[in-house]
Amino acid sequence: MRVAGMRGGPEFMRDGPGDVLAALLRRVRIGVARFGRVEMGAPWGVRLAERDTVSLHLVLDGDLWVDDVPIGVGDLVALHSGRHTLRNDRGAELVDEPEWPAGEGLSVFRRHGGDGPRTVLLCAELTVEGAARSLLLRALPPLVHLPTGLPHLAALLDALRDEIRERRPATEVVAARLVELVLLQVIRAELARPAESGSWRAALADARIGLALAAVYGEPARQWTVAGLAKVAGMSRAAFAPRFRELVGEGPGAHLTRWRMDLATALLLEQPDLSVAQVAAQVGYGSEFAFSTAFRRATGSPPGRYRNTRLA
Repeated sequence: MRVAGMRGGPEFMRDGPGDVLAALLRRVRIGVARFGRVEMGAPWGVRLAERDTVSLHLVLDGDLWVDDVPIGVGDLVALHSGRHTLRNDRGAELVDEPEWPAGEGLSVFRRHGGDGPRTVLLCAELTVEGAARSLLLRALPPLVHLPTGLPHLAALLDALRDEIRERRPATEVVAARLVELVLLQVIRAELARPAESGSWRAALADARIGLALAAVYGEPARQWTVAGLAKVAGMSRAAFAPRFRELVGEGPGAHLTRWRMDLATALLLEQPDLSVAQVAAQVGYGSEFAFSTAFRRATGSPPGRYRNTRLA
């Protein structure tokens, strides 16, 4: 495998060898769509609508079951991908999630349910965008359950609770930044857990394949070869290629191309002032023609048409 690209220094090494998470996080943007305090009186049950965002739920008081998993007071839950359920009891009847009224600000206060014992949550809805979005969310299970008292996370959650409770000047701005940091800590804590053998998480955590992935994600425009990536991983080419395919699910060349196309898609939409030739150079193609051919093969549309259609 050899793809024409631009040479550069080993940026992926700045955070230490194999820091795949840092390489991915540089390619995503986290934003806060909404956050606030939500109170539900028993009996209650909500079927959340399917969405493209990540939601966080911190239990301040009362009983909570998420997708039939009991969640304790002080615990934090992160949800994404698909439909999820929240209720005060495993057998509580479910209703569809109420629509949020138009015109509500970033910080909200809501009440649902009956007159029974209350469940009180701090909830946040976050957007995750950018080239690395799909890879990052692929590494996280749809439900992440973190118990209370985790180092670093507890201090952030205390600060978030304080901001929402006190309603000081610029609370919405400060709380939104804290929520973003909470999600980063959730991602870091979850990826530090043992990975199931053969899973995408296992590829990220693998000491040798992780080095190669960090290289690909950190320097996508470099002229990587299978032999070059094997050298980064400290393996022979013969041992590296099958190990990479086993853990990642595709060969090094295919994965590099997929990553470059993800980056190109993001650049085309997020930086409309860049020409197609400039996008091609940034993702490692020496010619606009080679890039356009690869992009059309991946998306079914040439890059210029793809941009115009999506931005219309």
